[in-house]
Amino acid sequence: MEDQPPVVAMAEIVVMLGLTRKRVSVLTNAPDFPAPIATLTAGRVWAYEAVRDWAEASGRAVKPIPSR
Repeated sequence: MEDQPPVVAMAEIVVMLGLTRKRVSVLTNAPDFPAPIATLTAGRVWAYEAVRDWAEASGRAVKPIPSR
């Protein structure tokens, strides 16, 4: 997989998991989802690797995030 960003926000997780923003909101609030590493004025951010590892451990496919 190509280089991915070190942190991701809700929009990137939507792309990574191929889910709707609403579904990702539910998942990110679940107790087993990785804790955000920071909460910014723009929202919460997570470590890319933590989200990827969580997704793979729960049997979800992870899509690469296109570089901008």
